[in-house]
Amino acid sequence: MLKSVTNSVFNCFKSLTIEQSRSIRLRKPPWVPRAKNKRFRVPTLKQQDKDEYDYMMPIWNKYKAEMRSIYLLFKTVAKFSDKESVKAQEEKKKLLEKENSLLQENDRLNAEILKIQLEEENVKLESRKKQAELDLKRQKKVEELYVLKADKIVSKLIEKSKNFVDPNNLEYEIEKALNERYDHNFSIDSSGRFFKAKKLVTKAQAFDPKFFPIESNDLNHSILAESSSKEKNPELKDTNL
Repeated sequence: MLKSVTNSVFNCFKSLTIEQSRSIRLRKPPWVPRAKNKRFRVPTLKQQDKDEYDYMMPIWNKYKAEMRSIYLLFKTVAKFSDKESVKAQEEKKKLLEKENSLLQENDRLNAEILKIQLEEENVKLESRKKQAELDLKRQKKVEELYVLKADKIVSKLIEKSKNFVDPNNLEYEIEKALNERYDHNFSIDSSGRFFKAKKLVTKAQAFDPKFFPIESNDLNHSILAESSSKEKNPELKDTNL
């Protein structure tokens, strides 16, 4: 490496001497050849000033001495560079081994961290699966309750539809209504209770022409209780109508 450095340095110096000795033409570019009338002209040498020569020579000698010393230094360093290169190779080898060991340690730590992260992800997935199963079961129970409620409503509607009048049984219902006889000899108070012969009776008993109320306190109490419950729960009242 040092030999190559010295060679490059000396090449630079050679190029510097060549550039210094080259004449620069300001009127023409460097790639234009010399004119024919000046091809064989010998320029007259200018006499150098003695004072300038006396001033420049010590500087030039000092410069050459410094350059020789630098050259000798490069030469001695290049001489012992083989031993230093062996040491450098050993140090480089140690650094590579250390770097490889650090990389292996880094890979091991990364593998451990990845394993821990995967375990945590598995735990989270299992918890999510359990939660999803619970939500599904809860949803199924809610749907079953809705189905049961709907079935009850449908069964009630089916029971009510048995008494509905449709075009198929219209004549039968008309004949039935004409044949049936109802007694309208009863009264109704503001609470919707039925009274027949000044006695409290039910709705069916009030419309029944064959029914005549008998004086009985237990019957009156039961009808009062039923009417009070209907007042509290209007749904029961609608079912009897």
